[in-house]
Amino acid sequence: MGDEEEEPVFDFGSKKKSKKVKKEKKEDDNEDAGETGGVCLKGEEGWTPGKLYTYDELLTRFYEIVEDKNPSLGSREKYVLKPPTCVRVGSKKVAWVNFSELCGMMKRPVEHVLSFVLAEFGTEGSIAGAATTRAEGAGADGQLILKGRYLPKHCESLLRKYIKEYVTCEMCKSANTTLKKDSSTRLFMVECSNCSACRTAATIKSGYHATTRGDRKAAKNAKMA
Repeated sequence: MGDEEEEPVFDFGSKKKSKKVKKEKKEDDNEDAGETGGVCLKGEEGWTPGKLYTYDELLTRFYEIVEDKNPSLGSREKYVLKPPTCVRVGSKKVAWVNFSELCGMMKRPVEHVLSFVLAEFGTEGSIAGAATTRAEGAGADGQLILKGRYLPKHCESLLRKYIKEYVTCEMCKSANTTLKKDSSTRLFMVECSNCSACRTAATIKSGYHATTRGDRKAAKNAKMA
């Protein structure tokens, strides 16, 4: 009984094989890679790698392809506008003479630009040609009559702000865009005709409205009623 070998109660499986075989295989792969310049080539026999391009060469090639396929994206056109012309009307008003002309050059509706100007300036104004303006005899049709003393430099800075927000495309910086109102969200969308990018324009807040004698009278009548 003592001479007989006892069978193991628990079987822990066979011993793990040594990793010598894997190491030998790795060494063979490294030798093959060293012969081919550090790159292990796989595929059909007789295949040779092509030319290795640098980053600058690839970047130049990319710009050449973009300019070839889309010439309008490669060369940016200058967006030129006439400077705003302002004339004093009386002692408390200013006439923006070429207001409607500038709106046409920007391809934006006069009403939208007018609401932006009145909101930013915080004043009241109207387009010449309306019944009230014709009665006062101030300015010709298409002029913007503003209440206050404003200089051409003030109007120019305001136009730059409007162009950045409602005209220029944020992707390709092109001015060839259209302003459309989304019927579902009631927000204005700036859509680019060059790169087809679309973004939501900021909502114009309501402009300043001074309380006049007529407004106070109307409010008093409403309380008494």
